Amino acid sequence: MNFVIQIINFYVTVAICFSMVALYFRGKSAKSTKIFIACEGMIAAWCSSQIFIEMAPNDTALALCFTYGDLVITFIGLHWLWFALLSSNRKINWKVIVLTSIVPVFHFISILTNPLHHKYYKSLTLEYVKHDFLHKTNFISIYIYVVIGAIILFKDVSQTQSGSITRQHKARFLIVLSVLIPTVISYINLFSLAPVPYDTNAIGFAIAVFLVYRATFKYRFLDLERQLQITNEKLLLETERNRIAQQVHDTAGHTLTMIQSYMKLAENSVENDNKGDALEYIQGARKLTTKGIRELRESINMLREESEYALITQGVMHLANQVKDIHVEVTVKGEDSEKYSHLTKVVYDTVRESITNSLKYSQAQKLDIILTFKERSIQLMVVDDGIGCADIDENNGIRGIRKRVEKVNGTVRFVTAPNQGFLTRVELPI
Repeated sequence: MNFVIQIINFYVTVAICFSMVALYFRGKSAKSTKIFIACEGMIAAWCSSQIFIEMAPNDTALALCFTYGDLVITFIGLHWLWFALLSSNRKINWKVIVLTSIVPVFHFISILTNPLHHKYYKSLTLEYVKHDFLHKTNFISIYIYVVIGAIILFKDVSQTQSGSITRQHKARFLIVLSVLIPTVISYINLFSLAPVPYDTNAIGFAIAVFLVYRATFKYRFLDLERQLQITNEKLLLETERNRIAQQVHDTAGHTLTMIQSYMKLAENSVENDNKGDALEYIQGARKLTTKGIRELRESINMLREESEYALITQGVMHLANQVKDIHVEVTVKGEDSEKYSHLTKVVYDTVRESITNSLKYSQAQKLDIILTFKERSIQLMVVDDGIGCADIDENNGIRGIRKRVEKVNGTVRFVTAPNQGFLTRVELPI
């Protein structure tokens, strides 16, 4: 059975190395990514130390292998705690770093100085390996850090808006399990809580590697570049909504204040039997009312267009239903969901401009809008059966479409020919 355990240790070490590379390129240079990769590196180093232990030819080599394994694993709980804090948007200042590092640094020093006091290992020979109390306190402190970090991440997952669970939350849940499972198995081994005649830590780490791979490639764990892009898009939307809301407030406040002033002047003119001035003030108030209503309608329409639709298909269907001059048909392939919602404005504006261009220039009888929701992208096609054109003149509308699409790293293509209609094809990565 020990041979099988060593085979598992070898494959876990290799798999973790691949995982570290994948996570590095997925999360780029983010601090949380570096810290999590450091955690994986410690596990890989510890697993390799177990292989070396079985191959140790003498007592000196055995002691070096045990020391090497315990030195690299001593800081894994600390790094996991830091990762949990950063992943939950908590800051780590120098005070946190110093306070949380005291215990691991103490145990690190105790391992290095074990030949002087033998309080970490009583004996390290091929015939007999005996741990002392500092070995247990080291691993107990690691367990405490791991549990605290897991609680922080679990708490973060439980606080999702409206009870919705995103890919990143599913990924975090798997990552928490990938740490807790080997921790529990290690605890059982350390305190001999189960009658198992061999070291099962390698099995725990093998399960952990599987969970990390699933979190990385299925749920895009630490895909921070994409998350930053989504966050930026949402911040831009929120800023624009606040601007429009302020515009509505300012327009209404100014218009009503002016109308009140005009009506007060008209009332005074009537009391002074000056009907000419009263009529002039009433006409001025009427003009202000007309202008205010128009401005409010424009502002409210803009606000609705950008904030009313939680799903992309809702906004597209609203646009299609507004068109009365030609027949518009919407086809949806795949399933729309909230994971695409950060692209709602881009799709909405693109469809709206495409409809406007068709109504202005194409002389079309029919317009088709085809939305395809893929695993990692959205494909949009808007095609009419109009007169088309020989050359595409990129006016403000088409330039606007291209600019919006390229801003979110998408691609856009316009295809047309005389009497062959006009096609706008957009691909947006999510």
